[in-house]
Amino acid sequence: MERIALTHQLASAMDLSSLDERAKAAWADCLVLCEDTISLINRSMAASSSHEDSQTWVSAAIANHETCKNGFIELNSSLHLPNSPFMTNNISESLSNSLAINKAMAPVSSLGNRKLLSDGFPSWVSAADRKLLQSSSIKANLVVAQDGSGNYKTISEAVAASSRLSGGSRFVIHVKAGTYNENVQIKTKNLMLIGDGIGATVVTGSKNVQDGSTTFNSATVGKLKFS
Repeated sequence: MERIALTHQLASAMDLSSLDERAKAAWADCLVLCEDTISLINRSMAASSSHEDSQTWVSAAIANHETCKNGFIELNSSLHLPNSPFMTNNISESLSNSLAINKAMAPVSSLGNRKLLSDGFPSWVSAADRKLLQSSSIKANLVVAQDGSGNYKTISEAVAASSRLSGGSRFVIHVKAGTYNENVQIKTKNLMLIGDGIGATVVTGSKNVQDGSTTFNSATVGKLKFS
């Protein structure tokens, strides 16, 4: 954990003025992924986490590290990756060791205990959320409509507003029928997007590696970091 935190600290403080735009794009992704990795490791060490959950969090942290490296490779960046903070602190080795140790410590009784409830939902889905997902009529906190009949005309504007208005509780955004050409970046939790159905509400984006975007940052709708 200390190595990852140190890596994020060093990378955040570095002068990037000499880097080309592709290297800067990949570097920005790595900072987000590194911050998310810190959150994942903290989750894995929480007393409330089961061995299965811990394995999931550490596995995701390893995927983050690989995604960071792939960003530079995809963009054919001029940055000499082996000398960057993301590669010099043996993060990959530390995470792999943590995964192996955690797996070895898993009690046999914990294997295969993820059961569905009678209504088909996993046990970790709260009663309130099960009711919300099963409801045929959901009251939205905000409405997005291209014709101006809602609170906002773009999904990104509504998502940005949700971070100020949600207070940490479940927040529902209804996206009315239309084609929304945007890349939506979600930075908060407990956010629910509801459209008007397949073929009615369409979200489309065109970011790609060829145009200078990393795969990690090209999602039409993506969760940038966990909170």
